[in-house]
Parts: sequence; structure tokens; C-alpha cells
Amino acid sequence: MQTSSARAENEFGGRFNSDGGSQFLGNYFNTSGAPIYFNPNSDNKSPAKICELPDSILSSYFTGRGDELQQIDCAFSTSSGEPPARCAIYGMPGVGKTQLALRFASLAFQRSQYTYVFWVSAASVEKLTRDFSKMVDLLRLPGRYTLDQVTKLTVARAWLEDPTVAKSWLVVLDNVTQETSVMLRDMLPRRNSGGRLLFTTRTTKIADVFTAPGELSQLALKPPGIGDAIAMLSAGAGMERGGVEEASYADAEKVVRSVGNLPLAIDQAASYMRDTGSSANEILDIYKSKDAVEILSWENDLSRHEERSVAATFTPALNKIQGTAPDALTLLRVLCFYDPENIPMSIFTQGCSALHQEIRHDLPSARPLDELKAVMDLFRSQIRLSKAIQEVQRRSLAAYTLEGSERIIWIHDLVQLLLRSKLIADRERTQWLEAAIRVVCMAFKKIGDRRSPRNWSRCSQFVSHIESLETFAEQYRLTNTELLDASSWAAAYLDACGLYQKAAKWNKRIWDQKRIILGEEHPSTLTSMANLASTYRNQGRWKEAEELEVRVMETSKRVLGEEHPDTLTSMANLASTYWNQGRWKEAEELQVRVMETRKRVLGEEHPDTLTSMANLASTYWNQGRWKEAEELGVRVMETRKRVLGEEHPDTLTSMANLAFMFMCQSRDAEAIPLMRRCCKLRKQVLGPGHPHTEASLEALHQWESGEDELERSD
Repeated sequence: MQTSSARAENEFGGRFNSDGGSQFLGNYFNTSGAPIYFNPNSDNKSPAKICELPDSILSSYFTGRGDELQQIDCAFSTSSGEPPARCAIYGMPGVGKTQLALRFASLAFQRSQYTYVFWVSAASVEKLTRDFSKMVDLLRLPGRYTLDQVTKLTVARAWLEDPTVAKSWLVVLDNVTQETSVMLRDMLPRRNSGGRLLFTTRTTKIADVFTAPGELSQLALKPPGIGDAIAMLSAGAGMERGGVEEASYADAEKVVRSVGNLPLAIDQAASYMRDTGSSANEILDIYKSKDAVEILSWENDLSRHEERSVAATFTPALNKIQGTAPDALTLLRVLCFYDPENIPMSIFTQGCSALHQEIRHDLPSARPLDELKAVMDLFRSQIRLSKAIQEVQRRSLAAYTLEGSERIIWIHDLVQLLLRSKLIADRERTQWLEAAIRVVCMAFKKIGDRRSPRNWSRCSQFVSHIESLETFAEQYRLTNTELLDASSWAAAYLDACGLYQKAAKWNKRIWDQKRIILGEEHPSTLTSMANLASTYRNQGRWKEAEELEVRVMETSKRVLGEEHPDTLTSMANLASTYWNQGRWKEAEELQVRVMETRKRVLGEEHPDTLTSMANLASTYWNQGRWKEAEELGVRVMETRKRVLGEEHPDTLTSMANLAFMFMCQSRDAEAIPLMRRCCKLRKQVLGPGHPHTEASLEALHQWESGEDELERSD
């Protein structure tokens, strides 16, 4: 089990954190129970206009689709009533849903139809949360400094629903899945006639969730007409109508028909023609020589259609890379196992660097497979890596872009499917998957505390890739303990930033796997059980949390001993569940036992002992036992001042809690100066935008306002 325990405890008017190894952040509350995310002193004026679109993935050769663009516009313009108008684009992969939505949004902003345009990836819960949080930051809304993602989502929805602000907005939700559709139902705005919601998804079923079936608000996107498809191929391949024989256009028609007019395949075919100088007739000969071309009509089975059409057009480029670009081949072989939408290159460079350090120290576990060594060698050479990326980009197998200082690769999942089947022999597939796993796990391992808000933005880059690797590991029946550890770290991050439903799903899966691999009573299995219980507690699922915590506590007592730090942690976690249900007597009994044992085993001034004392003080406080709560609170604060220093965050938490104790007893003259001191130090230590600072400032503002009103009434 995890032996480290965080130092934070119940903060009155602040947050509740369970003590011990399974500690996660919750919402911030003031004394009335309302969420705090407003800093009255911050600059909250939103920009006059915002257009946040991923322009780097918009095809330079987009053409046609006039009828479809018109239908989206009509769906939005004919809508009436209070709810924001909605339109859903659905269709098979590679048909151009994202390109169409991106084109519409870009044109609409250029025409000043909307003041604010936002792009939200709905491919996963993490991406959805990330992009809605980014919306809050871009708009400079109150709450943008909060670390609680749930609060940020609430702030975003409130702004989208706010009828008092004169604004028109468009939010594009790209690639909605079954998983994210559940979350979206609760978080989408339900009012504001000036707003518009544009969805893209692959299935009719999901489109039906958000829009009325069969009406103007649903657009079943089919491959473009033959004229637009030929125009797309001609533009991409550099074919100009003037001076080109009609026979070339007849061949171009055969090319686009051979791939079912599928835009993704047409774009790649055009890239190959442009890169090699091949004519449409020559590329047809290449397709035929590989037996990859078949004239398919739209009515054919979609799965066969998409697989064959993409295979027909991408196979020549893959064959070329296999023969002439070994570094590009290595890059593609490892990329095909990750989440396709957003792959940061820093994951590879950091992971490979960490692996290289292990190998230098001759760690037995670090001996690399040939596949992993090839990946490490590539990413340790910037020149080779740059050439490999250029080669992959040049052949339209992936897109490369910069997001701030981060280099990102995007690759279509249909291309990944083809890469796994065409570029990796069956006997090598597991080895390449293990190489992909090792790189990500080593990079993720280098991140410090994944529950710490300062690391959340970095952690968010890993979650979707770990999830993708888990899927392939299950598919190939691969058991990998490194991946299991990385999944545990990802689950801790998800819980810390308030994504409890997903965290519970991950923690349950991890616990089940560890029970099989390690056994029911292994310390690591008990840690996973405790983490799942903590997630249940954060969801308010008290009965389930309690059942698991009792099992962890009893097993820890038997296996590790009653005074083992992990056993004490499990007792403290169970006490926190009792505390959250108002079961003060049961919480108090456990907290007293934990505190007394820690005093004896760790010493009275150990940080864990002080945390236990502070949590017991909170239990006394909630029962109205002011004197006992105050005595413990003062002892904790004074000891922390001496041991940790006055500016230590734990000392400031004690200071804030003691101020609340004074205030609840109407001892304003003691509470207000103490909270002023706490606010001043928190501004210096944590910064003015930190949630703890904002919570303290809000409390102080309320208290001082009440003091002024009392003076005026006197």
C-alpha cells in the first residue's frame, strides 16, 4: 500500500480531504455551502471576440459541400425558442465530418455571425473537460483560477446560459462518443437563444441523443458528389483544368470512384500524386498492381467500404516508406497504438530519455527489446526525428502542428488501423505495443504528485493514450504491470480533478486486475481497493465506500499489523466516510485511535500526527464542542508554526480553520485579524488566484462587510 500521506485536512469553509494514502481534492465551499469560484479582485472582462479553432487540421483543398453548409446554416437560423439551436453531423469515419464543421465555423466567424466560436473535442471525457476549462480561461471568467474541473464546467455552462450578456456563440463538439454523450447531457446549456451547438459523431444513435431524428437539425453526411470529389483530387494533386487532357479527368474520376469518393482517401491519393509526380492513370495502375482497388458503391457494407477504400489509397505510400524511410516506419509503428487525436512529442522524448538513464545504470528491467531500442534511438536524435516527421507529413499519413511550445502529431484512426495491419507482422505486434507502453509509462512516471494541481495539465496529456494502450493490451491478451501502475496514476489524477465517474471505472478495473495478478491481500491490491473506496466517497456513495474501507482496514490489521502506517491510513479513510455522513461518534472513535497511535509511533510533532489532530478538531467543531476543537486547533497551528514555519501551506490551513472557529462563536475581533494574516500569507505563498487564497478572501470579505453593516446600524 502507499505509505505516503498528504498533509491537508478538513478546511472549514474550504475542503474535506480524507487522511492518508488515498487523498483527493474536492469542491471548495464557504460557510453557507455554496461553491466558491469568484475572486472579486480579479480582472474578469472577457475579450470582445474569440475564435478558437484547430486551423492546422483544416484541409487546404476543401471544396464543395455547399448544400451541407447551407443545411447547417438553415438548421440554426430556423430555430426558435429559449434553448440554443442544435445540429448534428453524423457519418462514417473519413467522410469529412470534422472538416465540414471546421469549415462552417471558420466561415461563420469571418461573416461575423458569431462573436465567440469554440472548438471542443468530445472524443473522451478528459478532452471534453480540458476544452470546456480552456473556454473559461479564454473568456477570463470568474473561476478560471480554480483547480476544481467540475467548478470550471459549471462556470462555462453558466456563461453560455447567461441571457444578460449580449453575445452570440457557436460551440462545436467534435467526435462525440457514447461515453462523452452521457456527460454532455448534463453539462450542455439549456437556455440562451443566441447560442448554437454543432455536433459531429459517427452514429445515428448518438445524433438522436442531442437532436430530433429526421429533422433539419440532423445531417447524414455522405461522401461528396463525383464533381466535388474530382475537384478535391485535382486541387490536392496540383492538376489544373486548363491545358490538361480530358482523359486525365476521366482517370481522376476512376480514382475517386475506386475509393468510394471518401475524402480521407482522396486527400491521401492527391498527396501521393503530388509527391511522386504520378498521373491519375499511373496511380490507378499502382492500385491495381496491389490488388487493392475495387469499384465500390455507397450502398456496400460500411466497414468493408472504409477498410478497402483507405487501404487502396494508403498502401502505395506505406510501401514507399517501408522501402526508403526506416525512421518514418519506426515512428508510424509506435504511433498506431496511441490515441490518434493528440500525441505530444514530449511524451516520447521524456520517456526515451528516462529509459536511456535506466539502461546506463544497468538496471535489469531496462534491457530493451529491439523494437524499443529503435524507438529510443530515433527520439534521441532530433535530426532523424525531424526527417521522419517530415516524411510522414509529406505523405499525408499524419499531421504535425505546434500548440504553444508543444509539438503535436495527429493521425486518423483509420490510418492507424491500416498501419497495424500492413506495417507490423502478427508476431511483432505485441513487441511494438510493449515498446509504446514502456515509453509512455516512463514519461508518466517522471511526473511528481499526480494529485497536485500543478501537474494536472501534464497528466491530462497521458490519460487518453494510457486508455488506448489498455484497449490494445486487452485485445492482444498482454499483461503488463507497468501499464497497470500508469493506469493507477491516471485514475488518481482523474479523481483529483473531479472526474469521479471515470475515476471509479478505472479504479474498479485496476482493482479487479490486481486481484487476479497479485492476490486479494497483496498491499498493492489493498491500495487499489482503498483508492476505489475514496472515489466512491467523493461521489457520495457512502455505503459502497464504507464496505470497501472496512475490508481494507481489517485486512491491513491482519496482514500488516494494527500500528502499520498503512493500517492507520485505512482507519483514517474510514473515519472520513463517517465524518461526511455526520456520524460524529464513530468518526471520533477512529480519529482518536489514529491520533494516539501516531503520537506513540511517529511522535507528537510528526506531520501525520498533526493532520490527525486537525481532523479530530474538525469533528469536535461540527458537534459544537468549541472548547475542545479550539484547544486542538491552537495546538496544531502553534506546532506547525514552530516545526514547519508560519508560511507553510499546512500552517495556513490551521490558521484559516481557527479563524472559522472564532467566527462561529461570534468572536469577530479574533477571527478577522487572523483571517487577514492568513490571506496576506496565502497571497504571498500560493498566489492570489489559488482556490485556498480565493476562499479565504471571500470569507474575509463577507466578515468585514458584516462588520461594516453592524457599525452602520449602531
